[in-house]
Order: sequence, then structure tokens, then C-alpha cells
Amino acid sequence: MQDRKEGLLRRTGPARIDVPEGQVRVLESHHAVDFEMELSTWPFHKICWIAVGTGRLESPSGLVPIGTSDFLLLPAGWPHRFIDNPREPLTLVILCISGKFLNGRDNRRLLELWESAVGANKLGRPFRARTAFHRSNLVEAFRAALQEQERGRLGWETALEAVAEQVILSFARGHCEPGDAHVDSSLRAVEGAIEYIDTHVHERMTIEQMAARSHLSPRRFTTLFKQRTGETFSHYLNRRRIEFACQRLDETGHILYACHNSGFNDLAYFYRVFKKFTGKTPGQYLEG
Repeated sequence: MQDRKEGLLRRTGPARIDVPEGQVRVLESHHAVDFEMELSTWPFHKICWIAVGTGRLESPSGLVPIGTSDFLLLPAGWPHRFIDNPREPLTLVILCISGKFLNGRDNRRLLELWESAVGANKLGRPFRARTAFHRSNLVEAFRAALQEQERGRLGWETALEAVAEQVILSFARGHCEPGDAHVDSSLRAVEGAIEYIDTHVHERMTIEQMAARSHLSPRRFTTLFKQRTGETFSHYLNRRRIEFACQRLDETGHILYACHNSGFNDLAYFYRVFKKFTGKTPGQYLEG
């Protein structure tokens, strides 16, 4: 059931969604003030992002408060229902994942990641992203899934599967933690950004982008980054890229490949930065 309020389609009851076997779908649900649902089970797994609002989640484990920026992992067949605060109705974005998407794979790695993520938290307790930086990445993933499904371009089903895998991996790697153990701080957000840099040195990134993902001004981000690392953002990023480039050179012996693979798009600039940090040109490094 649905009604319209303030130009939005708001639900007074749970949406019905079909998730094809072995696939992923995404649902956006804006609740009306009189939203109601029964305690029920669903034949697919859910990963929920609470985008707006407050309320409670009822399950066999009891009632727990939930609210904006919480995330929930709800396995298939597990009874639950949402109870909205009528003063702040919920808006949910839900990744709906067929059981066979996890169970029907050639290997069990994705299922093991899911079980690790679910097992890390008592069922029904909300998660919070470990830092503002991790929260930004998760929210971007949910938004990307919505856009892919809405536009329906070639390969959108595969794109949804990739998002689901990315989100499950984030939970399994501890990018979220139980809400009652969560401590938010600007310094933790910067630490999340540093963790991201260390594993994504090949990507193009600017201090403005990283500050925005950390929900900080560039000036505040810069101050905290130097406080945490003892280096400026550009110095740290280039140092990590050159360290990675050295690994690539050791493995491949190919200078141009190492240049592009470590995030440099200009070979001359790569040479200058490489010599600054190593005291050698890439060719001299290869010669030992």
C-alpha cells in the first residue's frame, strides 16, 4: 500500500519485490507515518541502509532502536519487522540478495564472507560504519545500485551483483561495527581515509575528494592527516605510490606498466617523483 506526501511515494505497508534466483535487487522504501508490517520472513537476504528516520527493529531477539546511518544484516528466513517512529518515519534502501547468489557459486568464498559478517554481530543489532569515510563509501555503493536498477542499462544485473559483493566484503573486513560499540570522531575518519589510500594507491584521488568522504573541510582534513602521519597528503600518497611502483618493477621489470599501475598518468612526472623518493631513476632501480 502506498500514499503520496510532499511529492514522495510513501508506503503504508511493506513493498513486494521479486528477487530472481541467483540474483540481486535493490529496494527504496519511504515509509508513511502510519506504516505497519507484520512480523514476517523473507526468502532472500537483506542488507539495509537506514537513510532517514528512527524506529525499532523487532525480531526473535527482541526490540532494538534503529536510526539514520544504521546498517542491518538480515538473513533469509529470519523473522523481523520495522516499527517506525511516526514523528520520524524510516526511509530504507535494501539490497535484496537471493540465497543462490551466495550458495550457487562455484566456490564458497562469498558465502563465507557473508557468514563472517553476520556472525560478527548478534542478529538484529544495528551496525555503524567504522568511520565517516567508510560510511561515505557504503552509501555511494547503495546509491550506485539504485541508479543501475533504475536506468536498466546493459549489464545492470551484473553491476548489482558487484555492489552486493563490495558491501558484503566491507562488512566482513570490519568496515562496520556494532552500533553500541561505535565511536565517531574526525581522527577516525582520517584513519579510514589512510586505510583506503594504502589499498587504492592506483586510483586518482584529491585531498578535496578524500576530505568530502571524511565529512571534513579540506583544511581540517589536512591538519588531522599530518597529525596522524607526520606527512602532507600529497607526500604520503606519492610515497605509497612509489613503494607500490617498486613492487611492480620487481615483479614485472616494466617501467611504463609500473608507472600507470601505481596511479601515475605522466611518465615524466613519475620519473621525478620516483627519483625524489628512491634517489634513483626507475631504470637505475632495475639495474640494482
